[in-house]
Amino acid sequence: MSNTKILVTALLTYLLVCIIGGGAYYYYVMSAPPGPPPDVIEAQKTSPAKELKEEPKEETPEDKAAKEAQAAQAQAQAKAEARKKSQEDQAKRERERSILTASMERHKNGSVTIYSYYKPEHPASGLYLHPSMVEGSRTRLQYELYYYYNINDGQGTAWIFGDHFLIKAGGKHYDFPLHPDKRQKALAPDAEWLSERYTGIADSAWLEALRAVAAAGYGTMTYYQEGCKSITAEFTGDAYRQVKDMVTLYDLTYEQNKAEAEE
Repeated sequence: MSNTKILVTALLTYLLVCIIGGGAYYYYVMSAPPGPPPDVIEAQKTSPAKELKEEPKEETPEDKAAKEAQAAQAQAQAKAEARKKSQEDQAKRERERSILTASMERHKNGSVTIYSYYKPEHPASGLYLHPSMVEGSRTRLQYELYYYYNINDGQGTAWIFGDHFLIKAGGKHYDFPLHPDKRQKALAPDAEWLSERYTGIADSAWLEALRAVAAAGYGTMTYYQEGCKSITAEFTGDAYRQVKDMVTLYDLTYEQNKAEAEE
């Protein structure tokens, strides 16, 4: 090959390389994603690394007064709602009391009102528990244990002179000692009948026993002299209803008095 051909070939090769390289560079520049504009770059250079935390705005007297007024309004609304609910609860209790006392006897003694049930003078031979409630400056539940025996009933039990009274209800036993000096006895002139009676104010133990009867729907009571005679009766029918209703009346009245004292 002559020198001229060699030179021409080398020149053509050089030109081809330049064209290919230039095309590649042009493609790279045109396809690359655009960078941020100059003003953004400048802002990034001059902005601080972290923004300064804005100082809390000082509360003005107007803002404080507005908050206090809003709190007072919310408090007044809450009191109004509580008062409304209390009045509704009292009205409900009063309706329930009226229903319960409709079948009871009511006796006024000065500022005291006594609620009780009718008691026949000469009932059938047996054991009775008569509940009653006294409403006045203090509300209290009372009980009367009454044993009545008629010689014509053929049982021959006669005097028991009991010193204990036992209530069984809800799987529990409630045994109350009785003091003989508080026993009230009565005997007919012709000895046809006799009775024994104990009265008292229901303390927490008595209230628990009576509430157990009311909750269970049934129970028994036994009046006995330890180691000697006894008589048992059931809390059914009127005997159960009277205990249940009187306990309910006592609880309603207690809650009513408590609510009125808090107002």
